[in-house]
Amino acid sequence: MAYFNKYVTSLYGRRFGLQRQTTAISGWTKAAEFLVGPEAIRNGVSTGESTGTNVTPYGISWLNGTSAGSSAVYVLDPPVPGAGRKTINIGTTANGPIYLRTANLETFSSTLGTSFTTIKSSAGGFYELVPLSTAVWGLLNVTSGTSSNASGHVLTTST
Repeated sequence: MAYFNKYVTSLYGRRFGLQRQTTAISGWTKAAEFLVGPEAIRNGVSTGESTGTNVTPYGISWLNGTSAGSSAVYVLDPPVPGAGRKTINIGTTANGPIYLRTANLETFSSTLGTSFTTIKSSAGGFYELVPLSTAVWGLLNVTSGTSSNASGHVLTTST
């Protein structure tokens, strides 16, 4: 996240602001406000996640396996509703699978079920998490696999 100290101004005139959408403009049943101005929002990216420190519930994280012949277990902090998606990229799994488990038994909700607390990744790739509540993550881009050692990402309740 080294770029946070590289901006010139935090707000600048009409380049960044709030736009109110009234019910007359949008046709919705209630008014809403949106951030406007920038073409995109730049999320924090961490390539140095550690199994000894919890993974943040926002931004982008690269999770890598260990150099020893064992699996790596990462712990994900609880979701923050409204904070945006959390993207997880899985690096090397050559020395064993990578597990991402929730810190306080928060669950992952997907078409595969709603009681899972751990994601096992046996291959590279990525998936996204959407904070649905302080106790539930919505899960995108995860498949069921075909066995306990299936490739891709598999949901489980233990590491």
